[in-house]
Amino acid sequence: MDRLEALADRVLSWVAFGGVLLLMLAVAALIVDIATRRSIGFSILGMVDLNQLAQMACVFLVLPLAFLRESHITVDFVTDRLPARARAAIEALSALLGAALLGAILWFSAGQALIQARQGDVSQTLGIPMLWYWLPLLLGVALSVLAVLLVALRAMRRL
Repeated sequence: MDRLEALADRVLSWVAFGGVLLLMLAVAALIVDIATRRSIGFSILGMVDLNQLAQMACVFLVLPLAFLRESHITVDFVTDRLPARARAAIEALSALLGAALLGAILWFSAGQALIQARQGDVSQTLGIPMLWYWLPLLLGVALSVLAVLLVALRAMRRL
C-alpha cells in the first residue's frame, strides 16, 4: 500500500503542477495584456476566456493532491480526544462519505458536460468549446475520488 500511496502522490503532484503552471501562464498573459494595453494600446483577445479556463484547471487539478495529503481544513478538536481506533474509524467513514459525494459530483458533472458538448456551447470571446472547461473538472474530481478512497484505506489500516 505504501508504494501505491507514493505512486499516487507522485502522479498527483505532477497533475497539480500542471494546473498551477496553467494558472501561472494565464497570469503572465494577463500581465502582458495590462502592460501592452496601457503602453501601446494593444490588448490580448480573450483574456477572460483564457483566465477562466486556467482557473478551472488549477483548482480542479490541485484538489486531488490536497485530498490525498489531507491538507484541507479540518475541525478536529472533538476527535483529537478520542482513542486512536475511534479516530481512524471516523476518518475512514468520512473519507468514504467524501468519495460518495465526489462520485455523485462526477456523475452529474459528466452529464452536464455532455449536454453542453452536444449543444455545441462555446466561450464568449474565443469560442473555446465548453467541454474544455469541463475536462479539468471531470479529471480532477475523478482523481479526487481515487485519492479519497486511498485516504479511507489508510484509515482502515489503522483500525
